[in-house]
Amino acid sequence: MPAATDEGRVGVFLVDPEAPGVGLEAGIANNHERQFQLTLSGAEISPEDCLGDPNSDEEIIPWVVDRAQTALAALQLGVCQAALAQTAEYTTDRKQFGRPIGTFQAVTMRIADAFIDLECMKSTLWQAAWRLEEGLPAAADSATAKWWACRGGSRVAHTAMHLHGGIGADIDYPIHRYLLWAQQIGLTLGGAGEQLARIGGAYADDGARPQASA
Repeated sequence: MPAATDEGRVGVFLVDPEAPGVGLEAGIANNHERQFQLTLSGAEISPEDCLGDPNSDEEIIPWVVDRAQTALAALQLGVCQAALAQTAEYTTDRKQFGRPIGTFQAVTMRIADAFIDLECMKSTLWQAAWRLEEGLPAAADSATAKWWACRGGSRVAHTAMHLHGGIGADIDYPIHRYLLWAQQIGLTLGGAGEQLARIGGAYADDGARPQASA
C-alpha cells in the first residue's frame, strides 16, 4: 500500500494482514470474489517491507500501476476469450426454425464485432507488455490496454450473455459469471473514462509520451 514517510515522500510498502494494528473487513464483490477493506492503527513495518527506493518519491506508484493495468488487461482478455468461445459453441448447437442460431445474420454480426474487440484488446495488451519488457515508457500504453479491457471487455461479455438468450440471465448457468467478472476487472484501478483522462493528460503535456520509471 502507498503511504507518506516522515520525510514527506511517498512509498509503497508490504503490510502483513495479521500484524498488530492491521484490520481487515471482509466483503463480497459483484463477481462473488472476497475482498477486504484495510484499516491501520499503529501498525509498524520494517525497512525490508519497502518496495523500490523510498527516495524515488512517487515514481514507484506509476511503476506499479503500469504493470497492474497491463495484468488486468491480460486477465480481461482471457475472460472474454473464454466467454466468446462458450458462446460460439452454444450458437452452433442451439437451433431455431430448424437451423443453428449462429447462422442468423444478426447473431453472426454480433459475434464478429466481439471478435474485433478481442483483437483490439489483444494488440493493445501486447504493445503495453512489450514496452514494459523493453524498459520503455508505457504509461499511455498500459492505460490504452486497460481502456480496451473496460470498453471491449464490457461489449464482449454483454454479447456473450445476450446471445445465450434467457438462459444467459439464469444464475444457475455459468455464462453470467463472465459478465460479472468483466465488470469487476473494468472498474479496478479506474474505468474507461479515467483511462482516457490519463492518456489525454499525459499527451497534453507538449505531446510527450508519459513517463513511468522503475
